[in-house]
Amino acid sequence: MFRIRHIEIFYAVMRAGTVKGAADTLHITQPAASRLLQQAEQSIGVTLFQRVRGRLTPTVEARRLFPEVEQLFGQLDAVRRSAANLGAGSDTVLRLLCVPGLSMEVLPQALGRWNRAYPDVRLTFRTLHSRQIADAIVRREADLGFALEPSNHPAAVDLPIGRGRVACVGLDLPPGDGPVPLQALADHPLIDLDPADPIGRQLHMAYDAHGVAPAARITTASYHAAIEMAAQGLGWALVDNWSAWYARRHPGLQVRPLAPEVGTVAYALRSRDLPWSAAAGALVEEMGRALG
Repeated sequence: MFRIRHIEIFYAVMRAGTVKGAADTLHITQPAASRLLQQAEQSIGVTLFQRVRGRLTPTVEARRLFPEVEQLFGQLDAVRRSAANLGAGSDTVLRLLCVPGLSMEVLPQALGRWNRAYPDVRLTFRTLHSRQIADAIVRREADLGFALEPSNHPAAVDLPIGRGRVACVGLDLPPGDGPVPLQALADHPLIDLDPADPIGRQLHMAYDAHGVAPAARITTASYHAAIEMAAQGLGWALVDNWSAWYARRHPGLQVRPLAPEVGTVAYALRSRDLPWSAAAGALVEEMGRALG
């Protein structure tokens, strides 16, 4: 039987590349690590490593097994963090996730105001894409997430906290102060959003609805990279209006909405089963203010 201890030694050897390194990681002796590795191979009936010039080289079977084991260790880390948070108290640690597009401008503004009321709450923070945030919330790896699409999972609560629209950012937008016509995107080099992206999906639905075939020179899922490319004259960038605030770093860039309007929504995500702390609720309120 492939036991937890066997999984630990396999993972440690894969990461360290040597039995000694694995032994140091697990805080055991090298002979004990060697015995564990031998027992692991015997338990599943295949050779996991071959010794080549003093190092252990993973076999094909080991490489096939490793992604599953790595995922398992990620889940174990999440359990350890949850246990640590329980020990610290739900109102003293807030595990926060946010999409990159909202993390550069909107979230820092919200946190600045929120911090005055909750200076003793410790944050752990990561940026992930919307679907990754939804998955992490469902797995209870985080207390709160800010995303640009709902999770639509029964184990999660999706709260709309801000409504925006897609903006066009460029050095040479059409004359005037009004919105940029959607049709104009077909006649100019474009830094388009990936259709797999939440906002990119809305954009491409608008293209299809209005019979527009954009002249996409670059396609990306990074809103801030798109703005930086627009600042270098690579084309017009299409981003949400919140990310477009980042364009203020470049005085020559113009920012205008599209016509017809392509709407966007920002969501706060949380687990339906985890208790809602006062600190988390307050941050959602501040995030809504910042988005407005």
